Amino acid sequence: QITNMSAIGSEAYLDGRGGPFLEKEAHKRMEAAQLRRAAGTECQALDLNWEEWDGKMPFWKHAVAGSCAGIMEHVGMFPLDTLKTCMQALRPGTAATRGMGGVLREIVGRGGTWGFMHGCTAIIAGTVPAHICLFTTYELTKNRLLDGRDHDPCRAAVCGAAAQFSHDLFLTPADVVKQRMQLGSHSSATKCLMNIVRLEGVPALFRSMPTTLAMNMPFGAVLVAVNESLKDIMGLEESIHTRRGLVSYFFSAGVAGGVAASVTQPLDVIKTRLQTQDCLSHSIEGPPAAASQSAQPCVTLRPKYDGFIATFRTIMREEGAAAFFYGLAPRILYTIPAAAICWGTYDSIKSFIM
Repeated sequence: QITNMSAIGSEAYLDGRGGPFLEKEAHKRMEAAQLRRAAGTECQALDLNWEEWDGKMPFWKHAVAGSCAGIMEHVGMFPLDTLKTCMQALRPGTAATRGMGGVLREIVGRGGTWGFMHGCTAIIAGTVPAHICLFTTYELTKNRLLDGRDHDPCRAAVCGAAAQFSHDLFLTPADVVKQRMQLGSHSSATKCLMNIVRLEGVPALFRSMPTTLAMNMPFGAVLVAVNESLKDIMGLEESIHTRRGLVSYFFSAGVAGGVAASVTQPLDVIKTRLQTQDCLSHSIEGPPAAASQSAQPCVTLRPKYDGFIATFRTIMREEGAAAFFYGLAPRILYTIPAAAICWGTYDSIKSFIM
C-alpha cells in the first residue's frame, strides 16, 4: 500500500494538477514514443530506395555504379552480341540467310574462341561515359516525373527514352567500331577507327545515329515501362530489401529486356546493316576489274544503304520481311540477362556505396 501510494503521489506531482496520474496511460505513451523512435531509425537504415535520387547522393557514386553496370553488361554478354551481329550483317556475294550453326563455325574458324570477344575493347571505352549519362538522365527524369506519384507506365516510358537518348549519343561511334571488329575486318580498335575515318570519313561513325535513336529510344521506353509495371504488380517496392525481392527485381528487369528486344528487332537489323555494310564493294568510280588491279584503295565510296527508309526498302525488296528478324533468338538471349545484369548491378552497387 505504501508503495502504491508513493507511486500515485509521485504521478500526481508529475501531473501538476493534484489529480491522480494513471500509470497505465503513462506506460502507453512511453511505449508509443519508443515505437516511433525505433520505426524512424529502422526506416532511415533501410531506406535505400535504389531507383530514387533526391540530390543527396554525390554524382561520382552514380558514375561508378553506372560504369560498373555498363561494363558488366557488355563484357558478360559480348559473345552473344557477336553472334547476333554476324547473323544480321550482309557481306557482298554471300547469302544473308545463314543459320546460327554456320555463323558459329565461321566465328570459331576465323579467330577461335577469342573471336567471340573481338571488338570488346572498343565497346568498353564507349560504355563508361555512355552508361554514366544513361543512369544520370534516368535518375533526373524519374525524380521529376515519378517522384511521389502513383505508378504511371507512360511517364516511366518517357524516363527510359530520355535515358537511352543520352546513352546513344556517346555509344554509337564505339558501336560502329565494335561491330566492324566483330566481323573480323580489323585487328584492333585503333586501326579500325583510323581506317573508317580515312576511307569513309567521320560521318560514317554516325551514319546509323538516326536509326539507332529510332530503335533504342523505343527500346528504353518499353524496357522501363514494363519493368516498372512488373515491379508494381509483384509488389517489389515493399520487398526489395529481402532476398526474394532482390531475385524478383532481376527477374523483372530481364523480362522487360526480352519484351523490348522483340518489339524493336526490325530496327536493330536496319541499324546493323547501316553500321557494317561493306562500302568498298560499291565504288562509284571505275569497274571492279580496274579497282582490283589498283594498288591503292578506292577513295570515292558509296554505301549500299543510306538512311533508314532506303535501308528498309532495300531489305524488303531484296530479302523480304523475314530478313528483319535475322538474329532474333541470340538478341533475346542477349538482352534478357543483359538487362538484368545492367540494372541489377547498377542498383546493387548504388545501394552499397550510398
